[in-house]
Amino acid sequence: MATLPAGLTDPEKHCVASASIVQRCSRLEAWLAGWGKEVQDAFGDGDASWDDLAANRIGRRCASTGDGTDALIECCRQALAAPVH
Repeated sequence: MATLPAGLTDPEKHCVASASIVQRCSRLEAWLAGWGKEVQDAFGDGDASWDDLAANRIGRRCASTGDGTDALIECCRQALAAPVH
């Protein structure tokens, strides 16, 4: 997946992007990309957020759900909707 599907919320975008990076590269590279994006946001015009990092972490976990964008989106949506314990 070169681009993210339309209609995703910001947390869903972070989650699906991280999951896709894990599937194509590695967990480390997904972690680096997520943190790199937030550091760039913190020192640039973006909006750095702990919530984005949490969504990235969920995405790294969802990467093991199998191939296919639909499976990743479903995993991300379910995990993001779950109450935090």
